[in-house]
Amino acid sequence: MSLPLIVDAQALADLLAQLQSESRTLKDAGICLVDLRPAEAYAAGHITGAINGNAALLNRAEPPIGGLLPEPEVVNAFLASIGAHMGDQIVAYDGGRETAAARLVWVLDAYGYEANGWLSGGFGAWQADKLPVSSEASITSAGTLSLSLIGDNTLPVDTLMEHLVAPTVKILDVRSANEFAGTDVRSARGGHVPGAKHLEWTTLLDERGRLLDDAALEAQIKQTGAGPDDTVVVYCQTHQRSAVTYVALKHLGFMDVRALDGAWSAWGNREDTPIET
Repeated sequence: MSLPLIVDAQALADLLAQLQSESRTLKDAGICLVDLRPAEAYAAGHITGAINGNAALLNRAEPPIGGLLPEPEVVNAFLASIGAHMGDQIVAYDGGRETAAARLVWVLDAYGYEANGWLSGGFGAWQADKLPVSSEASITSAGTLSLSLIGDNTLPVDTLMEHLVAPTVKILDVRSANEFAGTDVRSARGGHVPGAKHLEWTTLLDERGRLLDDAALEAQIKQTGAGPDDTVVVYCQTHQRSAVTYVALKHLGFMDVRALDGAWSAWGNREDTPIET
């Protein structure tokens, strides 16, 4: 039993109801549901069967650069803490209009594990639909899933500099308009990667934080000039916001989607990188 990459709240609720009627659990169905909100939010109410995961483990920093991939031992400790086993589909959610769940999908992809799911709209969408909530903490035994880094969904700064004029490389800057223009400076230098197209990440979401329908998503992406056969490089400040764009592109069938390693915190804190404003 599995769910698609983009998981609808009602579809997940229907699955939980079916499993309950069969006296089965998410674990029985091979689904590891992880709540990436803070512990106090989880304790106040969460989706039945969800395990609270520590989203801080999904990031590594080498100041002034942030948003780097976590080391294997950290990733595997996280997987053990949520009770994940080989073959499980790991479905993640955050509060909605947030980035942690998409970040987990990207991290797991980087470690070669693509049995993932992202709850569209997060817990906010779940509550908006008035779906059942539990305050009873889910308990799980330590997971045995152990992964090794592949990292083929990232692109180093130096490599991108060599491919700025490559016709099949499309760069999407998903930060705010002011960050893109260079008037909101969050690194040593402001601006954007030369040739990058601006596509603020929130434009891919509806007013409830759910991903737009496919036709609307495709229209948004088409305006940037990026196509499914291109290598599409996404970035924000530390690849939190751009993780949502990454998930949206993967959902649409884009095969080669990569995050700029360290995002703007890497590009904008170097002196030798070209910048446009």
